[in-house]
Amino acid sequence: MHSQRDVLVAATVLVVDDDAALHRMMKRIFARQPDIVIVCTAESRKVPSIIHEVSPDLIVLDLHMPDLNGYEVAQTIKEYTTANNVPMLMFSGLDLPENRVKALEMGIDDFIPKAATPEEIIARLRSHLRKKRVQDEQKRTLNTLRMDIQAKTSQLSSAADKLHTAALEVIFRLTTASEYRDNETGAHIQRMSHYAAAIASAMGFNEKVVQNILHAAPMHDIGKIGIPDRILLKPGKLDDREWQLMRMHPLIGANILKNSSIPFVRLGEIVALTHHEKWDGSGYPRGLKGKQIPLAGRIVALADVFDALTSKRPYKEAFPIEKSIHIIAQERGMHFDPAVVDAFFSIQEEVQRIKNTYGDVNQRPS
Repeated sequence: MHSQRDVLVAATVLVVDDDAALHRMMKRIFARQPDIVIVCTAESRKVPSIIHEVSPDLIVLDLHMPDLNGYEVAQTIKEYTTANNVPMLMFSGLDLPENRVKALEMGIDDFIPKAATPEEIIARLRSHLRKKRVQDEQKRTLNTLRMDIQAKTSQLSSAADKLHTAALEVIFRLTTASEYRDNETGAHIQRMSHYAAAIASAMGFNEKVVQNILHAAPMHDIGKIGIPDRILLKPGKLDDREWQLMRMHPLIGANILKNSSIPFVRLGEIVALTHHEKWDGSGYPRGLKGKQIPLAGRIVALADVFDALTSKRPYKEAFPIEKSIHIIAQERGMHFDPAVVDAFFSIQEEVQRIKNTYGDVNQRPS
């Protein structure tokens, strides 16, 4: 007698055999097993459509049948139905070792001789139904866990996106504030950061790196927050002491941004520290030379200088783009990395578009 732990909802067993006597035997021995329903067919070619109709939990195949033999039916089930994960058992009047081996090689789960007693047949079918029930429950649990993980991942991704956006906004506002202390317009950081991103793209960097440079570039002068107004806003030439203090702003900026867990802020630290270094080693604060200067710093250096050249300031008029490009070309291999200059020259249409898009339309109040 089956226990309460057996299948609570009736399981369907499909028997495929051309022997009507076996059909009667199977129905008779399972007549007192209310949790198992026996469905019989002698038409082996119709098995796929029958499977679609009854959705069996277990399939019993006869080895020797006139149309398709048991092996062929098993292959058809695996190839052309959704029941390829349903346990399959094989009946045979000839209990030969080679038949058992071939059945196992084809993925048949069990081989039952037709001489088996009713008790053995019931026990074997119940054993496989129990295994399938456990497997189905595991699959349902895994699917539930998968959906939960997907939902949590989506929530975390959304939260991360919001944090990323918030971080960008805070940094943009801080960098804008630092520009306002230095007779710059807010559009400067927009232009130069887009120039830097366009150069990085022209140099073949992937979109993730390009976006990190776009977001890191505005932080290049954040260290000017630590420079006194009397120096930062001095209309005339700085004396040696003042110039020494001004040259501290890359170190101040890097110190402000250090130890961040956000990738573009970590890159911002590098940019802040190195955007005044020069290819020939004459820059500051460390006098780095050539490829000692991180590439992001080399890119931002050119983007920053180009925007300064082409922008109007209280102390100068904007240079024409042609003149600014000529100055950049003269500094190729001295102030600027030749590869960065070449990439910049290759994107002049994009440079013009950026300049037109982020013009100084909103001037600060006097």
